[in-house]
Amino acid sequence: MSRTRVLAALVGILAAFALVSPAVASTTLVRTIYYDSSRAAELADEVDQAAQIWNAGVTSVKLVKGPGGVTVTTAQSGSAPGTSSCVGCTRGQIYFYRNQITSSGAAPLRVVVHEFGHILSLNHPSDIGNCAKVMAGGRCQNAQPSAAELAAVQRFWTGRVAAPTVGLVA
Repeated sequence: MSRTRVLAALVGILAAFALVSPAVASTTLVRTIYYDSSRAAELADEVDQAAQIWNAGVTSVKLVKGPGGVTVTTAQSGSAPGTSSCVGCTRGQIYFYRNQITSSGAAPLRVVVHEFGHILSLNHPSDIGNCAKVMAGGRCQNAQPSAAELAAVQRFWTGRVAAPTVGLVA
C-alpha cells in the first residue's frame, strides 16, 4: 500500500473518532470506584447518601456499591471521626469512629462525605473549620462539597482510565 493510501486511511480513522459524540466519549471514560458498606453498621445509609452526593456533582468518577474497592467500617473509638487509607485511590479502607463523630460536633453525613473526598483525591485545605468546604472538617452540618471541591475531583479523574486487570472488575 502506498504512503498516500496509508495516510488517507489514518486520516479517515481519526475523522471517525472525531465524530463520536461527547456524551458517548465521556461515558466511556468514567472511572468506577466500588465501595462496600456491609461493615458500616448504623452509618450504612449515610455511606450511600455520601456516594449519591459525590455522584451528583462529578461525572468523571462514580461511586458504586459493590465489592472489590473501598471497604467502609464503623468502630467505637479511633484517632479521629474518620480516616481514609489513601487519597485518590480505587481500593482502600475508610474507618468511622462513633465516639469521635459524636464528640466532633460534625454531622455524621458530613464526616462520611469528607472521608469519601479523600478517596476521590482531596486533601484538607488550609482553612480548617470552614463549613463551606466538606474537606475543612469543623463542627459543621453542611455535607455538600463546594464547587471548588467538585471541580478538583472532576479534574483529578478526567481521563484516568482503569488499568487492565485479570479477573477483577475495574
